[in-house]
Amino acid sequence: MATQDALERLAGGIAHDFDALLTTILGQADTLGDCLSPGDPRTIQVTAIRRAAERACRLTQQLRAFSRTQTLAPTDVDLNAVIDRARCTLQRVVGDGIEIRTELAPGLRAARADVEQLQQILYTLAVAARDAMPDGGTLAIATASQALTEASAAASGIGAGDYVDLAITDSGASIDRSIQPRLFEPFHEAPERTRAGLGLAVVRGIVEQSGGSVFVESPVRGSTTGSRVVVRLPAGRETAEPASHAIATQRAAETVLVAGDDGNVRALIGDVLKRRGYQVLMAADAWDALRIAERHEAPIDLLITTPGTSGAAIAGAVREQRPETRVLFVSASPGIDGMEPAAMLPQPFTPAALVRKVRAIVAREKP
Repeated sequence: MATQDALERLAGGIAHDFDALLTTILGQADTLGDCLSPGDPRTIQVTAIRRAAERACRLTQQLRAFSRTQTLAPTDVDLNAVIDRARCTLQRVVGDGIEIRTELAPGLRAARADVEQLQQILYTLAVAARDAMPDGGTLAIATASQALTEASAAASGIGAGDYVDLAITDSGASIDRSIQPRLFEPFHEAPERTRAGLGLAVVRGIVEQSGGSVFVESPVRGSTTGSRVVVRLPAGRETAEPASHAIATQRAAETVLVAGDDGNVRALIGDVLKRRGYQVLMAADAWDALRIAERHEAPIDLLITTPGTSGAAIAGAVREQRPETRVLFVSASPGIDGMEPAAMLPQPFTPAALVRKVRAIVAREKP
């Protein structure tokens, strides 16, 4: 267990450092691409840089999920709708030799989860099921609402309350009982059925960080074969709220104060927002940020900084001087105590994601 904890801390630290680097690479690739005219042959090189960075982002996301240090953006999600949208993609993943069946509970409670991470869970479990059925078979995806008492919740290692279950069942060979306790460990010797070891460790990291649990039943009850992985997530409100993907297109006019520890990320944020029309005040360090906040005569609509001791101190001091100023923390860390989800932008991020987040915050009614 000590080795597992050490691996998780190491993975989280590596991912944290790389996320800041990838923010700069992705951002500058986008900026360079915007400067090139259509048909410019250098677009090919810019696209290659961006694709490589995106692949690196996916790797760091897996490391963060494994180490339980990723930044989640939980919302009330219609799990049935997520499965419906993903079905065609999952069929391509598992191949024509495997039939996908869905048993989606009507009137399902909303699940409190990060949509992108839910999609990652579906994909990873589908791949593991495919590997269990090299000669073809059936993959069943089912959902159900659960109300757990104190006694039933204790068996799952979670608290009593309302939950939503996602069950992935394959018709392949069952998993040896001696292996089952180690299925979600990142590295272990196992037969073909479990060669997605790191992927399953990622699933466990996502689910547990979301406040849920994951367990395996093999063979499937009432049979001598097959395996079922059940992901249990906290329930949200009765009805899932549809996500809004609208992006404001108007030029901005607000003033933004940018501070932070990483000079490259700070410069990228400033450049992106200036080109968007924001008035940007750049702070070289914490003291400079406080001096600017004190001396700037006009309102400051938003402070963008990093979390940690200095970032929290800057935010507190600026808000004390200017209660109307909103704060956006840019961080690869999972969150900050007392911070609302809307005030976090996880790294790595693209210029488009930065503009959307800033627009969403400054467009809200000021207190």
